Amino acid sequence: MNHPILLVTRRATCDNSARTMRLQILCFLFFLSLPGLGRAQVPAAPTNVVAYAPNQTQANLSWTDNATDATGYEVEVDQDPGAGETWVNVATVAGNSEVARITVSSPAEQLIRYRVAAVRDGQYSDRVVAEVLKPEGSLRLANVLGSFSSEINTEGAEARAGVPFSFQIAKVGGGTFTYTASNLPANVTVNTVSGVVSGTIASEGIYRCFIGVQFGGTKRFEQVKYIRVLPAASTPVVVDPGFTIPPLDVDELVSFDVSELFDDPARDKGVLISTLGESIIIALHDKATPKTVANFLGYVQRGDYINSYLHRSSANFIIQGGGARALFPGAPATNWANIPVQAPVLNEPGLKNRQGTIAMAKRGGDFDSATSEWFLSTGVNNASNLDFQNGGFSAFGQIVGNGGLGIALALNNLPRATGYQSIITGTSEVLLESIPVLQDPPPAVPNANTFVTITSITEVEPVEISIVSISPPTILAAGVFGNDLFVESRGPSGVATLTLRATNADGNSVDFPIRVEVLDTNIPAIGLTSLKRKGGAGLLIRGRAADDNQLASWRYRINKKGWKRGGRLIGTLTKFSKVVKGFRRGKNILEIQAFDKKGNSSSVLRQKFTLN
Repeated sequence: MNHPILLVTRRATCDNSARTMRLQILCFLFFLSLPGLGRAQVPAAPTNVVAYAPNQTQANLSWTDNATDATGYEVEVDQDPGAGETWVNVATVAGNSEVARITVSSPAEQLIRYRVAAVRDGQYSDRVVAEVLKPEGSLRLANVLGSFSSEINTEGAEARAGVPFSFQIAKVGGGTFTYTASNLPANVTVNTVSGVVSGTIASEGIYRCFIGVQFGGTKRFEQVKYIRVLPAASTPVVVDPGFTIPPLDVDELVSFDVSELFDDPARDKGVLISTLGESIIIALHDKATPKTVANFLGYVQRGDYINSYLHRSSANFIIQGGGARALFPGAPATNWANIPVQAPVLNEPGLKNRQGTIAMAKRGGDFDSATSEWFLSTGVNNASNLDFQNGGFSAFGQIVGNGGLGIALALNNLPRATGYQSIITGTSEVLLESIPVLQDPPPAVPNANTFVTITSITEVEPVEISIVSISPPTILAAGVFGNDLFVESRGPSGVATLTLRATNADGNSVDFPIRVEVLDTNIPAIGLTSLKRKGGAGLLIRGRAADDNQLASWRYRINKKGWKRGGRLIGTLTKFSKVVKGFRRGKNILEIQAFDKKGNSSSVLRQKFTLN
């Protein structure tokens, strides 16, 4: 394709050469100034760069990610920190990272100097230098779980805005030492003897600090710790108090979008998981785990989870999806395809993997390997395992309401198929050892009715909407699916109050009553089947009447005189007959009209005839 500047040059060929040259230069400078054209933009350099040693075999680096569109970060080590500078690359991490975990070559005490730069399209930010004096010794920071210990503390802890919290700095090894913590938020302190970090943080978000043990004077093993603070408890609010339902006709089924009716003032983002005709609302912790939420919503917004499968279920533990979907719409049940993945996301542990949370799955032994696969915790004790395993799993949201949790538990209780690994194709990245199925026992060869399909995952307000009451219950029936309210008017006509309730992730709720009027707008129909003379001026009138509801009566009048009662009508379709007198010789006009029990009237049927 020709560069746009050449098009401008061609249009300028009729001018003299000097003017053409000036135009070319101006156009060139203009196009170079446009984003994405000319030389690649240099990414922003990382800030708050800190080197630290969690034990004698590691020296890590942590920073603040300022280059939101960097393709990666390069970390170099100075191989001769005492006499000069000899920089060698020791780690290249993903663009959304804020930590590099680096194994050192020797446990001996040594000064380690790092420098880190953001990289995008071959352009490097300024390189920022940080150093740490790494001690030696068996004393180290570690997660201690019974007889098992991992080499580092989990890099996160949970707190709630305005609520006192605490966590314990764990270590392995003895000797004389004190616990340390630096860069703590306001009103948070560390007990140097017990190792308990505690306090109260006013606002939700992420707070990076460093915890450690100090010994031998100033020697220190340290570990980065992100305190992830959830919002203070809130109560949903009604944001559209003017919401109304227009009058309904009897036997009418209508739906209304109530997505904008309520709001959780403490939470901005949520999703609705649709499966098997049910819905699970999840509130997302976008302030405490922003990278994980952004990663997950990227898949949601591209529609990657539409018609995907739940591919793993472990009793009283988790249900897992987000890894595979049908190869194409209508494909055989065994033809699956991996969901295309984007770059792995930085691990953001700290929030507890309690029952009803959603977290990202990842590869064993790789903290920062989460891509598209997610799981819902169904076990009541998952936090004791998942908060520490593989660096801690990033819980980034919570099921809202008891209804959604009940659906998740029901899915976890479905039968499981364990023999489909060799039958299902196209899923090299998905673990198929225990698939929840809808048929019991699982068929030898799965079919279109075997697997649990996630119909869609869409963004919604993070509140669960339910129906509290309908009064009186004889007039209306109603149900809620996600953000859609379905109302069916049963009759008889009248006024009912439908009360909706919005519940948030804190379990708090607000009610909103809606007045619903049911009208019978259908009018009866009436017709004559025969007129037969009876006596001198009398006629036998025969006819039929019909209505969607119960009929009541009919009337007549002769030659536009006063209306007279014809008689009762019973049912919704009936015949009637009556001998009517009062006609005259010559031209006559007969008019009849029907009524139902709700007072609706038919149009007036007019019949002209002549009596000889």
